[in-house]
Amino acid sequence: MLDNRGITPQRIVGLVMHLLREIRENRLKIEEVDLISEDLIGQGYTESEITAAFNWLFTRLESEEPAEVMFRTASTKRSFRVLHPAETTILKAEAYGQLLEMYALGLLSLDEMERIIERAMSFDHTLSADDVRMIVHAYLFEEGGISARTHSVQFTAPNNTVH
Repeated sequence: MLDNRGITPQRIVGLVMHLLREIRENRLKIEEVDLISEDLIGQGYTESEITAAFNWLFTRLESEEPAEVMFRTASTKRSFRVLHPAETTILKAEAYGQLLEMYALGLLSLDEMERIIERAMSFDHTLSADDVRMIVHAYLFEEGGISARTHSVQFTAPNNTVH
């Protein structure tokens, strides 16, 4: 779904996941993230999508230790989240898989993943992986909203101006 600025929220979340994967697997250094822009445009991403993904990533890196963001693993001392049968009727397997991958990549904390599942339960139909990306986008990037983690304003379009 395209919003009124030509931004596809699911693609922004997917792009952030891609960047985190590339950094984590040492194929991309944090200092070189800007250099990948032209390649991403060649892959069909818009400048607005790229800017939104980079803004989120850099804001996240400023607010936390880079090692915590980049190298957190899914193995923790906390228990593993298993879906309740009612939740499995709302979240398709690939949708829950997306959430698990987002957690493993450091995009979401366990608490944030729980909040996303709670939001998903308010829907009256089964959600796909794209639907989950839309919910995650709304949670992490709501225009003018306050990021739960950084308490900073997140904008998804580069032409927003603060006066």
